[in-house]
Amino acid sequence: MSIVPPDVEYLGRAPYERVLQQMRTLQAEVHAGRDPGRILLVEHDPVYTAGRATPPADLREGIVPIERGGKITYHGPGQLVVYPIVHLPRRDLRDWLRRFEAFGIAVAAAFGVTAKGSVDGTGVFANGRKFASIGIAVKHWVSMHGIGINIAMELEPWYAVQPCGLSPDLMTDLSRAAGRPIAMHEAVEAARAAVLTLTANTDPV
Repeated sequence: MSIVPPDVEYLGRAPYERVLQQMRTLQAEVHAGRDPGRILLVEHDPVYTAGRATPPADLREGIVPIERGGKITYHGPGQLVVYPIVHLPRRDLRDWLRRFEAFGIAVAAAFGVTAKGSVDGTGVFANGRKFASIGIAVKHWVSMHGIGINIAMELEPWYAVQPCGLSPDLMTDLSRAAGRPIAMHEAVEAARAAVLTLTANTDPV
């Protein structure tokens, strides 16, 4: 059976709140059957977001609380964020998290970087340091949010929080892991090439 990948739309650089509203609208459209689903790629203006597992004491002005899992993370220039707004290939949340890990590993491999997923399905690491963070929300088996892959970014903003509850010292990006600068357009193409890692239906036909 041939598999048709979903449309992939690169939004360029965009503010988080605008893309969040786009995601929520699109998720409702996919659930209603009015849209087949899309994968949004974006580079955000600087923002901190807090998932459902964030302790209330960690919330402060300027941090955007949202419906995804996980704790506080940072989005900013030099990070490629990948939001699949699609029906899950399988009704299995653990499988969906593992697909995001496999996707991050595939993107890293495109630049000669060997990577591995975390034990809890919330990130991807290279040389013991984290370059990709995963946080999802699923409603009616339609996904929202996704994975942020650090491509070539300043690491200083991570030190304002404990990213996903971890030490900021663990954060890195693919350029550092690869030992060379990686341009955003290269990362976008690597993400496009790895799309079926996320969406291919692996159930027996």
